[in-house]
Parts: sequence; C-alpha cells; structure tokens
Amino acid sequence: MEVKDKVMYHYHKKGIYDELWGKGKEITVDNNFRSYYSTILDFFTTGVQCQDDKVSSFDRVISYYLQDDIFKTIEKDLTKQLLLEAKKIITQTNVCRREFALEKMRQNNYPDLPSRLHSIWLTDKENLDFWSKYLITDSKLKDEMLQLYELNVTGNLFKSSDYYIPDDKLTMHEMMLQSIKYWNPEFDKDEALNGIEYLFQGKVKIIKRIENI
Repeated sequence: MEVKDKVMYHYHKKGIYDELWGKGKEITVDNNFRSYYSTILDFFTTGVQCQDDKVSSFDRVISYYLQDDIFKTIEKDLTKQLLLEAKKIITQTNVCRREFALEKMRQNNYPDLPSRLHSIWLTDKENLDFWSKYLITDSKLKDEMLQLYELNVTGNLFKSSDYYIPDDKLTMHEMMLQSIKYWNPEFDKDEALNGIEYLFQGKVKIIKRIENI
C-alpha cells in the first residue's frame, strides 16, 4: 500500500551500511538498493581459505580430512574450526535457498510488491518489543549490535509476518509453496501477529535514534 509521512521503525545491525544511519539523514530505497539478503545471495560461496592461503571448496577440504591417515591426526581445535565453518556455510545456504524461493515467487506472481532483496525492513511500534527480543537474545550485546531508529517513510509499504518465512528444514519445492503464504499473509493467528514485519521502497527520513531498546 502507498503511505505518506508514516512513522515506522528499523533495527539497524551495526556493521551493515553504517554510513546511511544518523539523525536527519535521508535514504532512497528503490530497485538499485541492495538489502543485507541481497549481498548474501551475491557473495555466497563454499570456498574457504586453506593453510597454504589457497581457496578451496569446503567439500574438498572435508574430503581431505576424511582420509583415514589424516582423520586420526585431527586435533580438537581444528575439529572445532571445521565445525564452525560448516555451520556458517549451512546457515548461509539456507538463507540463499529461502530468499531465492521468496524472490522467485514474488517475481512470477506478485511483481508489484517490494522485493526483499531491494527494500528496507521495518516494523511498527506495537512489535518493537517482539523484535528486540527476537533479534538479540543476550541483553548485554543488544546495544553493541543493534540500533533502533524512528523513521518517516513515504512510498510502497508491504505488511507480512516472520511466521510465514519458509523454514530451513523445508525442501526447495516446499519453500516455494510456503512463499505464497508470505506474499499473501493472513493475520488470524497469534503466531502471525507476533512477528509483524514490513518491506518498504520509497523515501526514508531518519527522525531519531531511540536509546535503551
């Protein structure tokens, strides 16, 4: 829906487009704007840095260490490093699968809705507490990682819910089917109402940063 001078909120994760965020700044969000998920899709790789400074596909690294004579010599620290790298790649793979399914469904069936790859994520006042707890579980890290901003927005605003985001355990086919629900949300369930999120394209003016979220 089209909105004008509507007050919304954004949780800014530090380290991502920090230069855009500050009181009084204005941001134009259009199809040239690249969201956090867009950068993951563009730069995702299973390549990892090896001890000889060469980059190799992670499955080849695993195959090397699975050799019988090598496997029995692996130390605990290396095992932990391999597991952490595997977790990172699996997490990013699932993000790519999910965002690809959502974007493909949008392009093919709902092209007038804002793309998750080229829009800014927003929420409303009623859902601030939910997202604060959801995004950061450790209160000690909250101020270090998140900054909450109050915004004035004019443009195209789409309302959905985190409840309809495709789950990581789904197959690609199942993710595509679940994506239909994200782009056609129903808010008759408490679960859907608890995770309200908005996608926005248009003009954003930063009113202020809200402290002590």
